Amino acid sequence: MRSKEIPPSGTADDGGPAPSAAADPGGTAAPSAAPADRMPRRQAIGLLLGPILGIGLFLLMTATVAELSTVACAVAGITVLMAVWWMTEAIPFAVTALLPLALFPLVGAGDIGEVAAPYASETIFLFLGGFVIALAMQKWELHRRIALNTVLGVGVRPTRLIGGFMLASCFISMWVSSTATTMMMLPMGLSIVMLLKRDGAEVDRNFSTCLLLGIAYAATISTTATIVATPGNAFVVAYLAENHGIEIGFAQWMLIGTPLSAVFLVIAWLLLTRVIFPPRITEIPGGEDLIRTQLASLGRMGRGERIVAVLFACTALSWIFIPLLNGLPAVAAAAPWLGNVSEAGIAVIAAIAFFLIPVRPGRGEMLMRWEDAKEIPWGILLMFGGGLSMSKMITDSGLSAWIGDQVGGLSGIPAVALVVVVAVLMLFFTELTSTTATITTYVPVMAGIAGGLGLAPLVLVLPTVFAAGFAFMLPVATPPNAIVVGSGHVTIGQMLRGGIWLNLVGIALVPLAILTLGAWVFGLAF
Repeated sequence: MRSKEIPPSGTADDGGPAPSAAADPGGTAAPSAAPADRMPRRQAIGLLLGPILGIGLFLLMTATVAELSTVACAVAGITVLMAVWWMTEAIPFAVTALLPLALFPLVGAGDIGEVAAPYASETIFLFLGGFVIALAMQKWELHRRIALNTVLGVGVRPTRLIGGFMLASCFISMWVSSTATTMMMLPMGLSIVMLLKRDGAEVDRNFSTCLLLGIAYAATISTTATIVATPGNAFVVAYLAENHGIEIGFAQWMLIGTPLSAVFLVIAWLLLTRVIFPPRITEIPGGEDLIRTQLASLGRMGRGERIVAVLFACTALSWIFIPLLNGLPAVAAAAPWLGNVSEAGIAVIAAIAFFLIPVRPGRGEMLMRWEDAKEIPWGILLMFGGGLSMSKMITDSGLSAWIGDQVGGLSGIPAVALVVVVAVLMLFFTELTSTTATITTYVPVMAGIAGGLGLAPLVLVLPTVFAAGFAFMLPVATPPNAIVVGSGHVTIGQMLRGGIWLNLVGIALVPLAILTLGAWVFGLAF
């Protein structure tokens, strides 16, 4: 897909179409990939380890856990197999996601209809609509216009410029994949760095490092902001609805996720520009002219771009306000049909509209063609379905309840302390594994533990999903990290230096958000 070997977890974590190879700004700094005719060691180990651990756990549990049925033990073994294959990327994510369809009916966990039903979850269609919107924004370069105007509006003095790039990266990544956002923003950032090299001037390494890390970190920070920002968020929403009857609306999620992202973004900007990599230069000659030139190269906003902007705004506003309007008795009485409009329905309506609305009446060219839709990461949707099917079988087989019963010894630990511990564990687990794989694997486990301790599932599920999205220290942690290191302008040591600070901020902010905003929005008791 790109000249630099980005881990497959990147596409799974993003939930959005990746840019083409032509957009790759570099790729020389990363270690070379394994030869094409040899499987990387990590994948080879995972391919063998998954079945060994899965079968071993099944045999161990059937021999020692009398209160669990053979089916539940088999579900546990299959879950471990899927987790190992997802985390080691032994085979493609989407192929691992098909294992429930093949294995769960064989072990008697459910018939094919029951096992396959989660693959058609409404949350999958919510994300499908989000993919189409993101593709349309990229096709018509609306995301680039938004980014350039944001940077220009904030200002071009070094620290303000970095803040502008981070703000643009964060906002775009709320709706478009973080990989695509970083790949779009990186060449813009590098063009600013190149300005400082003109006439043989010495480049301020602090400025260039701060700018490029800021772009990557901001794209990652936005992962908590909206349900469609990353597949892990949508998975959690679907899991809670289908297994615990907990419905989380788009606006509800934003009430906790967006403030968390906003506060984190400001703190990250202050740390990067004032503490970790403070720029030594005070101005960038020609910086504003360069941004204006890039903006001018887009030309005037064409009809297609304007329509995409209107559809995007209408969709986002509908996600936020239609559920709120449904809660008003007067609106419910005047427009009872509005109660049948779900967030997934809004997303599908928007997606269809992009294929129905012509760029110019009578010309026959629509905003989107099916050739464009082929860029949708269909494998991510399969991964959703596989994760939801696995989670459903964990619940239906009684395995989740059994896990909860095993943690009675933790009942004396305050819920606040458990939230902090979960946040710390997830922040460091996700540095080495795919964010989506981490969430898909651990969310059902955390929900079971919460139930065993008499806590609401959200008490441990929310810190799991929020903390798992924040990975800043290593290139393998997220595609944005890998992309900026691959550019050759940021070293792994510099990323570690900045990332450890941001991980510590995440350890503080995630529990704080859960204990305050989570308690307010979802009525959680600690």
